[in-house]
Amino acid sequence: MAMAKVFFSDLKTGRCSSVVEARLLRFWEARNVKRGGELMWMDLLMVDVNSTVMQVTITAGRLPQFMEKLHAGTMFSVSGFDVSRCAQNFRLTDSSLMIRFNESTSFQELTEPDSPLPEEAFRFRNHSELIGLANTNTQLPGMLITAETSLYVVDALST
Repeated sequence: MAMAKVFFSDLKTGRCSSVVEARLLRFWEARNVKRGGELMWMDLLMVDVNSTVMQVTITAGRLPQFMEKLHAGTMFSVSGFDVSRCAQNFRLTDSSLMIRFNESTSFQELTEPDSPLPEEAFRFRNHSELIGLANTNTQLPGMLITAETSLYVVDALST
C-alpha cells in the first residue's frame, strides 16, 4: 500500500510516516565553537508544492547516510521523520514546526514530482512588521530593499 502524500502545512508534532515531496533550497552546518568546531547537525530549508518552507535538521550521527544526496535545487520524497516544535527564540521559517530525520527516514531524490515544485522562496515584510521584529532576536534580517517608497525585507531562501 502506498504511503499518503501530505504537505508541510498538514504536519503535526510526532512521528510522520506520510510522504512529503519538496525541493532542497539551502543547507548549512551547525558547529559547536566551544568544542573546536565540532559538527552538531545540518540545517536544511525545503519548500513544498504549496510554497511552504520548512526547516529540516539532520543530526551529525545521521548525516553520513544523507550527505551525498544534499544538493541545493534537488527534489526529494521524504518520509519516516519526526515533527517537532521550533525553538521560539529563533525560527528560520514562518512555521512553528520543523522536521528531524530519525533512524527510519527515507530521503529519495525525485526526477518527476507529482506536481511542479517551486525553485525559490521569499519572505516579504512591510514596515510595521519590521518595527515589530526590531530587537526581538527572533529572526535574522535578509536583504533590505525599497519598493514604491515602502521598505521591505526579503529573506532569500534559495541559492
